[in-house]
Amino acid sequence: MPGPTPSGGPRDTRFRCPPSRPLQHFPGYELTATQALHRGHSKGNGPWWFSSSGGGRFDLTPPRGTCYVAFDELTAIREAVGEALATTGIISETFAAERQLSTLTVPHAHNVADTCADAAADFGLTRELSSMTPYSVPQEWAAAFDAVSFTGLRYQTRFTTGPSANAVALFGEAGEADWPTDPSPEPLTVAALRHGFTVARPPRSVRIVSPPTS
Repeated sequence: MPGPTPSGGPRDTRFRCPPSRPLQHFPGYELTATQALHRGHSKGNGPWWFSSSGGGRFDLTPPRGTCYVAFDELTAIREAVGEALATTGIISETFAAERQLSTLTVPHAHNVADTCADAAADFGLTRELSSMTPYSVPQEWAAAFDAVSFTGLRYQTRFTTGPSANAVALFGEAGEADWPTDPSPEPLTVAALRHGFTVARPPRSVRIVSPPTS
């Protein structure tokens, strides 16, 4: 019987851990220092945060970490908001006001594993990598790529549909990397409105009306 997820639901067991075969010849993708990248993040944090908390799909374990960036603004916004946007189609004004959208470039080229390449299927990888929960299996794939010197992986995000890869999970030392940042990050509220999202202000008060009595 499948084990429980952290939320108590059934565990997805169709997609398995990385194969025992070496991944050195897994298809790669060169992320260059000229490629524009985008990331939504809290105003109090820098954009180059490499997470090792286990809360991200491809998080590595300390002392290694993973930083998630998108190839376009729309994907970055959707990934920043995540489940709430997918469920309601609305971004909370309070949430958006605390975040901003940075446009970035990596300081040097990265050779990342290309999980969207046709040949990726030859290694037993499927599209479930970007959608399955919990994250234990994707995290094992990330660790396997890191072990053979890939510096990240190119993938399709969960909350944006389309035929092409739209994001990269970069590997590095856990914590904040001292990489060049956007000197003028855009408020997430402004970026979200420009892309047609609804940014809703919570009601100032709620009126409770008693039900009619017979």
